[in-house]
Amino acid sequence: MGPLGIILFALALIASIMLHEAGHMVCARKAGGKVTEFFVGFGPRLWSFRRGETEYGVKAIPAGGYVKIVGMTDLEPIDPEDEPRAFYRKPLGWRLLTLSAGSLVHFIIALVLLLMVPLTWGVATRDLSGTVGTVTQCLKTTSGACGAGDAKSPALAAGLQNGDKIIAVDNVPTHSWQDVTDQLHKGQPSLGSDNKPTSPPVQVTVTYLRNGQQETTKITPAVGNVAADPNQVQLGLMIGIQAPPEITKHPGPVSALGQGFSDFGTYAKGSVTGLVDIPASIPKLFQAATNTSQPRSANAPVGVVGMASLTGSVIKDGGYASFLQYIASINLFIGIFNLLPLLPLDGGHIAIALYEAGRRKVAKLVGRPDPGRVDLNKLMPAAFTFLVLFVGLSLLLMAADITNPLKFPS
Repeated sequence: MGPLGIILFALALIASIMLHEAGHMVCARKAGGKVTEFFVGFGPRLWSFRRGETEYGVKAIPAGGYVKIVGMTDLEPIDPEDEPRAFYRKPLGWRLLTLSAGSLVHFIIALVLLLMVPLTWGVATRDLSGTVGTVTQCLKTTSGACGAGDAKSPALAAGLQNGDKIIAVDNVPTHSWQDVTDQLHKGQPSLGSDNKPTSPPVQVTVTYLRNGQQETTKITPAVGNVAADPNQVQLGLMIGIQAPPEITKHPGPVSALGQGFSDFGTYAKGSVTGLVDIPASIPKLFQAATNTSQPRSANAPVGVVGMASLTGSVIKDGGYASFLQYIASINLFIGIFNLLPLLPLDGGHIAIALYEAGRRKVAKLVGRPDPGRVDLNKLMPAAFTFLVLFVGLSLLLMAADITNPLKFPS
């Protein structure tokens, strides 16, 4: 699934890029503008053809794509015959629509995919409230069924059963499965290069509900599968509990559409949160790239290389429905990121267009002449600084993706 996952991811990403640029092109043409180039990639031309006044093609560096709209900026000369069709001469509404069209296309792609999943595959639900789905019977040193020499799992030895709902760990209330796992692992020793803890595991007190009655037990994590093949069995400190499995339901069309829109909102919120968290996560990302002995946090940012390598796991664990949701989440993130009011992003051009329109209106109200367009040459240092930071972050992400790849939790 590895190579197939990477190929599917690459095709989905290329398709998203082409549709993004097509959105810009269609709107520019509808506004009466002139589009001279439509390319996937940057750098030297590998292949191209001309149709009408537009050259279409592929360039050598697969790091995105672009359309060239005459008069998009004042940093390039405009032929006199093209001056009436210059982009900056178009009405503000058309310019804003053209500039935001790329992000709007990403949002449409994400919404269509998120609507397809519940309509086609149904809705996968999972109880992540803290209820124990399965108590592992033993800590194995080999793959296969439990043997006579395999020790009981700590959870089984402590008396936990399937269906128990964990409500607190060490008197800290837990409201979700994530809370449970975080508290169970909090304060536990790290693992050395031999997959053995650097100090004795710490005992925890688990409070749970069984048949409506509150009970308490103590659990000490154990070291599982130290001598086993890590490709066959799980290594590390283990408790021996798993969340309930997913259950797929097939709702009616109305409920399925509602689920799609709900997922769209959830993914959009997650994208915004991820953007806000990027600056704070850079030190951890640098540590992940340079210190490969520590596993990378599941909440860490991930680059294109990492996203491509994770695609196979996404399909293996959740099928093609999860793959479509994965691509939808990526499109949502790109669409929101692209609207940041920073050059050279589309959001930066939108901010400039709004600023020009605003100061033109103010000048008219106070009887002053039109102040004209913003001098983009004065903004180039800020745009160049952002570009350097963006490229640096991309390279750091690539290094972390290669040296310390992110893995989905089992």
